[in-house]
Amino acid sequence: MAEYTIRPYRPEDEDGFLALFEVVMGEEKGEDWFAWKYEHNPYLDHVPMIVALDGGTVVGSRPLFPLPVVSDGERSIALQPGDAMVHPAHRRRGVFTRMIEQMMETYSGDHPFYFSFPNHLSLPGHLKHGSEVVSERSSYYRIENPASMVGPQTDRTAVRLAATVGTPVASGYYRVRDFLARGGPDVTVREESEPPVAALATLYRSAVPDEIHVARDEQFYRWRLGNPDWEYTTYVADGDAGPEAAIVTGTSVDADPTVTRITDVVPLENAPEAALSGLIGRAVSEHPETDLFVAPPQGIPAAVLGSFGFHADTTPPLSFLTSQTTHVVRTLTEDWTHNGATITDPNNWVMTFIEVDTN
Repeated sequence: MAEYTIRPYRPEDEDGFLALFEVVMGEEKGEDWFAWKYEHNPYLDHVPMIVALDGGTVVGSRPLFPLPVVSDGERSIALQPGDAMVHPAHRRRGVFTRMIEQMMETYSGDHPFYFSFPNHLSLPGHLKHGSEVVSERSSYYRIENPASMVGPQTDRTAVRLAATVGTPVASGYYRVRDFLARGGPDVTVREESEPPVAALATLYRSAVPDEIHVARDEQFYRWRLGNPDWEYTTYVADGDAGPEAAIVTGTSVDADPTVTRITDVVPLENAPEAALSGLIGRAVSEHPETDLFVAPPQGIPAAVLGSFGFHADTTPPLSFLTSQTTHVVRTLTEDWTHNGATITDPNNWVMTFIEVDTN
């Protein structure tokens, strides 16, 4: 059996990590993506990653995605595991467990917790290594092109048939919903191709939640909206007294189907519904190429999303076509509370999609 070296990441590991990513994930990533996600992350002064090497070749990785979090006004740096990989030829040899143990030894005590959003395939591994479930994380979908969402492997005949004939029906349905749901006359929506980081940060500061959430300031938005996998557009709703709300959309680059997410919403709480309606109406009208819109479960009232034809993925037919992720958390201290808030209680969290490392 091979003798593996488990250690923190070094700069010379980058090429090996990217090669491993292509083998395991089936996707080629470039240096610009790695630089954005790991090297230029402003919240740690090093690349937070544990690697496994076999004879100098990277065969495993356990990276972390640092994010600033605030709870009851107190700020700290939490960690999000992502891009965990073991080369197929080196699995079932304890490599992943040893990387987890090294990660815990390296980062425990200096950070309050890590949190992640595994799917049903990777969830058991998180639970095995000490994570606790916070909640099943739903999303809201507006499917513009039903045919793009169902592959030939789909085994529900009725779903496949509905998808085949559903695109023209969906187009007419959404035209009616969009007309009825338009924002009020006192709301003006402007589009910004470059993130207006000052305006976004100001809107965030106008209503900061007490619950655990990612802190947003100019530095955060400047870095976070640099992910080369997504094209981001910001829509700002201006009222008589100035900006009232904003959303950031992210559209997948070179992906099929084309997905547009409502990546972030500010303020996180109590944004005027007329402003939100104006923002969503503008965003969907400006993305005619999009096959699928996805909205987060928090930040925008369900009634507003429903007025534009968004539906939760917890009920059919979306429950047949999508899979929910699970919000999990693991303490990196001995305390499952953070500034008095129990970190496993879903009522103590406020999140959009901007927390997710792949969005």
